[in-house]
Amino acid sequence: MTRWFITGGGGQLATEFVSRLEGEVFVAREEYLDIRDANAVRIALGGFAPDIVLHTAAYTNVDGAERDEETAFAVNALGTRNIVEALRGTRAQLIAFSTDYVFDGRKGTPYVESDQPNPINAYGRTKLAGEREALAWSRSTVVRTAWLYSVTGTNFVKTILNAARERARARSREPLRVVADQVGSPTAAADLAEAVQEAVQQGLGPGIFHLAGSGTCSWYELAREIVAWADLPVEVVPITTAEAGRPAPRPAFSALTSERDLPRLPDWRESLHVVVDQLLGDET
Repeated sequence: MTRWFITGGGGQLATEFVSRLEGEVFVAREEYLDIRDANAVRIALGGFAPDIVLHTAAYTNVDGAERDEETAFAVNALGTRNIVEALRGTRAQLIAFSTDYVFDGRKGTPYVESDQPNPINAYGRTKLAGEREALAWSRSTVVRTAWLYSVTGTNFVKTILNAARERARARSREPLRVVADQVGSPTAAADLAEAVQEAVQQGLGPGIFHLAGSGTCSWYELAREIVAWADLPVEVVPITTAEAGRPAPRPAFSALTSERDLPRLPDWRESLHVVVDQLLGDET
């Protein structure tokens, strides 16, 4: 029976793993295990002795990282180092999750695993540093994903749906203004968790893998699809990244695809419709 240790308990991806994993599962919520504390990490992992560590904990506030790269680095890079050091002398597999933001967005076509990372913001730099820390362990797998969303936590899909519903209820004519010049691969956390579980069962080995929703779209196109599928009378207006005025630069095209033999995730629209339906059902 597999023993799973999950960091970042309560987060979108961790929640999806917990709902489907079989075996013994230890969920380390961030409020109880600070991965920046090397001694606490060593005690927690040593006490449970996992077969697989699913490292989902991360500092994910892109603009926050731009303002405080030191804290983001402490979590994303040094926290990962603490996990690796705690696994020394064991046979545990580490699966660490990373981001499309390790790329600069200048390629113009979806990135594959062999493409050279070149992050343009602090968040991407700290996540790339975390990848390198993870891969210092010979039994490490890095899974890069993108634009993650689910029915739990805070994410773009929930934010847009809630904003559109509020405008509809208030009969407001104020449109939603959404960035149209950033393109990526929206990924349902449920799809990612299922694919990772399947890959592990098939013998997922060490290295870097890309797992993201199939197809590409802009944030604007994603928002339009959310509003249209929810049948809400709210206009979505495209704006530029410059008009959005966010502190951290974003890659213009950071979609991911894979050159490896991996489960293929569903088209982003298909999974989006499922999650939007779930969210609408939860609020009726």
